[in-house]
Order: sequence, then structure tokens, then C-alpha cells
Amino acid sequence: MRLSPLGFARVLFALVMGCYWVLPLGAQAPTGLSARAATSKRVDLAWAGIAGSYAVQRRVLGGSSFSTIASSVTTAGYSDTAIDPYTTYQYQVVANLSSGFSSPSGTITVGPPPAGFTTAAPAPGPPGGPASNNYGYNLSLVLDANGDPAFAFIFYDPNLDSDPSDTRVEFRSWNRALYKWNDIVHAISSLRDSGTSFHQVLSLAYDTSTNTFGIATEVDQGSSIVLYLSADGGTTWTRKTTFSSAGAGATSPSMVFNGGNIYLAYVMDPGGLKYVTGKLSSDASTWQTKAEPKVSGVSQAIASVTTSLALDSAGNPAVAWFATDLTKSYNSVLQYWRPAGSAAPVKVMDSQNQQSDQLAVKLVFAGLNPRVLANLVRTDSSENGLSDHSAKSDDGGNTWPAPVMLPMDGDRSSDYPFDLALDSQGHGAAGLGSNGGSEPGSCGFPKFSRTNDFVAWKTCDVANNLQATENYSVIPGAMAVLFGGNDRLYFLWWDQDGIDMYREPPAGAVTGPSISSVVNGATFQPGIVAGSWVTIQGANLSDVSRTWGDGDFNNGNVLPTSLSGVSVKINGLDAPVYYVSPGQINVQAPGSISGTVPVVVTHNGAASSPGSAGAVSSAPGLFTYQLGGKTYPSALFNGTYTIVGDPALYSAAAKAKAGDIIQLYATGLGVSPAGNIISTPIAFSGSVTATVGSANASVLGTALVAVGEFQVNIQVPGGLADGEYPLSIKVNGTASQNGVVIPITH
Repeated sequence: MRLSPLGFARVLFALVMGCYWVLPLGAQAPTGLSARAATSKRVDLAWAGIAGSYAVQRRVLGGSSFSTIASSVTTAGYSDTAIDPYTTYQYQVVANLSSGFSSPSGTITVGPPPAGFTTAAPAPGPPGGPASNNYGYNLSLVLDANGDPAFAFIFYDPNLDSDPSDTRVEFRSWNRALYKWNDIVHAISSLRDSGTSFHQVLSLAYDTSTNTFGIATEVDQGSSIVLYLSADGGTTWTRKTTFSSAGAGATSPSMVFNGGNIYLAYVMDPGGLKYVTGKLSSDASTWQTKAEPKVSGVSQAIASVTTSLALDSAGNPAVAWFATDLTKSYNSVLQYWRPAGSAAPVKVMDSQNQQSDQLAVKLVFAGLNPRVLANLVRTDSSENGLSDHSAKSDDGGNTWPAPVMLPMDGDRSSDYPFDLALDSQGHGAAGLGSNGGSEPGSCGFPKFSRTNDFVAWKTCDVANNLQATENYSVIPGAMAVLFGGNDRLYFLWWDQDGIDMYREPPAGAVTGPSISSVVNGATFQPGIVAGSWVTIQGANLSDVSRTWGDGDFNNGNVLPTSLSGVSVKINGLDAPVYYVSPGQINVQAPGSISGTVPVVVTHNGAASSPGSAGAVSSAPGLFTYQLGGKTYPSALFNGTYTIVGDPALYSAAAKAKAGDIIQLYATGLGVSPAGNIISTPIAFSGSVTATVGSANASVLGTALVAVGEFQVNIQVPGGLADGEYPLSIKVNGTASQNGVVIPITH
């Protein structure tokens, strides 16, 4: 008996499980649908076909049905301009035929990134491995011209040889037309020993007026700062200039682009804060540099702590940074300065003679009025070191009332890294680092705080959803927060698996998954078996359609339990996920289930209402494919890759003859191992019989050959005339599904 894995299925049957292979559609049906381009205002579609006219159909991702948005398109292309920039759409095209619509083209998805929780930049290697621990420092986030996220971060010592000379800056942006992240670009290389410092060493900026990205980053622990620009969407990067001085270092860049201009703040050590501005298109030697004004009793800006530059709603710059109080011990002073004017810096807050080893600030504007989030210890900090404080000024930064300390969830302390953003109404949102504590609190991780007035804050996790966030890292290595133009959050952070992202769902979005049925993965009938394949059907189960790939196996032979933000629990146990799509998921049932069990799908952090399934000891189902209105077994002739079928429908197939040994593939024969790759066939000890028509077929052997997949080798009985006969197997008296036929010839 030859037991071979179901390799042919990935080519022909897509591992079946309801994803049937079918013959190509007729010549009049449109094919090759794609989005040639997509912006926040327009989607340009193209396809191939020879019909006289076409209908273009669209639905919101997660919606139940398509509607026609253009009914008589006479070319193989269409531009959809009636779109919401923050909504994700799915498109299909049908040909107008005399008999009605043709079958639809393939469906494509176009729009901003998925809502909920996803991984925006998976780290190489297993989660928590050496590479992931070096991947994602100093995260910096901007929104591009479409309002979609683009981000940069540092990958420290990527070849893990303990020589940081190859440390580099990585850049990634979102592609609306392809509905996926563009490939990561190695924007800047040879940073040497940079990236692990406990302050922001990297700043990403974007100018919508010139479509220019810029990255300013420290080199070799602040020996200098380099500025690179990209004018092609981040595909290629060119060095613009270097900021350095003989005998001095350069640290803590904070940069904004606007109207074709650069606004940059950084710290020279020695030398203090420097402010730089000028036309991006001009030579850097023409840019103006201004030093921080001297303030009596206060030192120059402290090097190697996080500074922050921001523009108000009128485009005027301001800078916030920390200095040392020269008149008191252990007192750090947060300064605020408008470099375009002549006024002296203003004190925002100080550390009240409390030692603050780690200092950081983020400055943002509500119109013309500044708000800050600062990391420092003050006398209001409790024993566990709560140290993130916010402050606001309502007169343009001239005066600052006393700061407030952000609360934490549980007894953990707040800490750096953090980030702060404002929506159009001036409401604040902050991602927070957290430190020691004996109680995790009632929310998940990372900790996230929100405020309407910069006085009262409420801290939980970003989605207020413990089930979705309880397994994320307690102390992320970096984080970034921004509001989109629709006042919905983007939150990115470093975690064990790379750079994770939460996109707050737009108002009115269809987000919650719903389950309509949980059935056997081959028969589509009730009755699931531990270790075998299960099909879950419903709505809004996933944002994408995909099967698992090599990149999903980050833990040796352990099967992935999450794909593209989709996970499943059966009876509270994680179910390995093979295939996800908006309407169907295929998972392996976990072990140790019996009776009626609850099934919950979690999609981008939102959990479905529980479905239910009956777990049984056996429910055999043959994997099948459909052609010509008939259902054939997914089967091979023994020792070949020739498919059993009707050559009139598929020329590479062949009919079976008496005496042929046929390899059938099935699931649900009996309880089998779950959660791991099957590397060696496992003989099945149950009683298996087979019939072709009314004749018994010899069963030559049965074994588990792949995840949840049994191979049953049968010998075709003699005495059958040419024709098609019902095929069935039985396990311990329980038969496989009806309607499967096998073609027989002589």
C-alpha cells in the first residue's frame, strides 16, 4: 500500500473542504478582475472579456450581498468615484447576456487596512525568538495621501551575529488597490549601534503636497543624525543630509513635513536643542538653524531623551523638551518653545525634585492650543512609580495649569514607550507602556488611555476587550498612535510576533462575525470529530480569503491557531485554522471534545455569538470535487497523480477499471491527533468498509496521512458495467455522505 500526502489537492482541489475546483467559465464571462489603481477618492477597475456590456457590482466588506453600481459598462474597465475613503469594498463584474447575467468574475477587495487587530509587519522567526526581540524598535507612524498608515522602525542586528553594523531602518506602507501591505523596504542601512536606546531615535514624516516621505534617525548611538527622503511612495530612499558637529553628538530627532517644508528638532551634545526649517526641495545648506534660547537657572536640552516637535492648525511649529533645573537637585524641567517667534521657552511642568531617569514627551495640538504627555516622576506618583502625566494649555502655550497623572488599570505603573494623538474634537488617546505590578487589572495589553478634556483619563486596552488583548505583551518595545480623518484610531505597537496594529472600525462598519452553521468539513452535515476537519459558515468571518502558508508556521510543527486576525475556539479550546474567507472558515477540531460544544469565531478582536456543534466519535466524509453537476471523490490512482474522474469533463482525469487501486481521502473516520503536523502516516485501527454501487470494494489500508486527513486505499470490484456508481465508505457502521459517484469503464 502506498500512502502519499494529498499534494495534488493544493494544485487542483485547493485541499477541497468546500473550495471546489470548477472548469473555466464561458468566453463571455469576465476574467482577471483587478484594481489598476485605488485612492481615497477613486477605484479604477479592469478585467478581460468579450461581452457587449458588463455590470459592476459592489458590497461593503462583511456585507451580505452585492448591489449593481453600473449596469451597462461597454468597456473592460470602470472607475468607481462614489466611495467612502474609510470603507473597504469588494467588487465583482458580470457580463450582460441575453439570458441574464453571466457567472461573476472573481471577487477583489479594495480599501484601507482591515479593522480590528492584525499584524502589520511579522517579525522573522518564531514569536519571542531572537529576531523578534530586535525587530520593531522606535516605531514612527504617519498617514499618507489616502489617509492610510505608513510606518518606519529599526531592525537591530538583523543577522543576529552580535555585530550591529548592519542595523537598519525598515519602511512599510499600505496598498489600497491590492488590499495588502507593500513589501518592506530597507530604507536606511548601516546604522551601527542604534535603536536600543531608551528614547526615540527615529522620526518619520510625510508631506502630502509633494508626496514626499522622510526619515531622520540617529546613527551609532547618536554620533550623528541622517535624513533620507523618498519621492516615490517609499520604494527608494536617498540621503538628503547629515546633522553632526565635530566633537558633538546628535540625538532625539522629531520631524514634521508640511507644504513642502521641513521642520526638525534635535539635540546636540554638547550644544543643546536645534531647530531646523527650510524648503525640502532646496539644498540643505540653505536651511535655517536656530538654537534654543538660554533660560536662567535651566540647562540646555538633555541629550538622549525624547523631544517632540508639532505644528498647530495654522502650520506654526512648537517644540517640547527636557532640561535640568540648575537650582535644585534631581529636578527635570519640561520646556515649551515657539521657535518661529521671539518669546522665551515656557515651563510646562517639572519633576518636583524626584529623580527621573527616563524622560520623554509627546506634543500635539488641539487647534492652536498645545497638549503634552510626559514621562517623569512627580510627588503624585505612588509607590509603584506611576509616571505618565498630561498637561494642556488653552492660551497657545503661554500658561500651563498643573499636570494630571494618568490612571492605570490595576496596580501596574505607566512608563515609556508611549504615544499621544488627538482627534478633530480635541479628544486624546494615548498608548502607554506599563511596568511592575502584582495585578494585571481588568483589561488586556498594551494599556491604552482616553480623555475628552485632558483632565479625566480612563485606562483599559485599546478595544476594551480583554478576550482580544489578554495575550499581547505587557511591555511593548515601541508604540505609535494616530487618528484617521474619520476620527478613528490607528494604534501600532511592538509585540512578540512583530508590529501589531489595531484599526478602530469606522462608524456603522459591519465588524462582528456571525455563525450560521458548524458542520463536517467534507460532508457539510452535522457531526464533527476531534482531530478532523470542520467547516464554519457565516458572515463577516474574515476580511480576506487565504489558506495557511509557510509564514504562519512560526512554532515548529505546531499548527497556526490564527490567520489574518481570525481565530476559533471549540469548547473553549484553540482550533488550528487552515482556511479563512468572509463566509467560510475551515479548522481542525481540537482533541477531547464530546457532546454539544460551543464554537466561537473571533475576527479582528470581535467575538461571535457562540454557535454549536455535536461532537461524535466518527462521521466519515469523503473529500470531493464537482464537475458537470456531479460530485466525484478527490481520488488518485495508486502510485500516480492521475485524478479519478470523467475525461470528457476534465481531460487529465481517467475512469476507474476493475482491479484498480484507488486512493480516497476523507476526514472524520475517528478521533485523531490535533494541533501538529503529521510527518509519518498513522495506521487507522477502526473498521473501514467500502462499496461501489452495490458491490463491496476491498479496503487495502487506511491511515492518517496529513492534518485531519485519512487516506483509504480501495480496490475497484469486478463485474460492473460501464457507468457511474455511488461510492461510499463506512466506519464502524457509519456511512459517508450520499451523492458521491465514481466513473467505471473497461
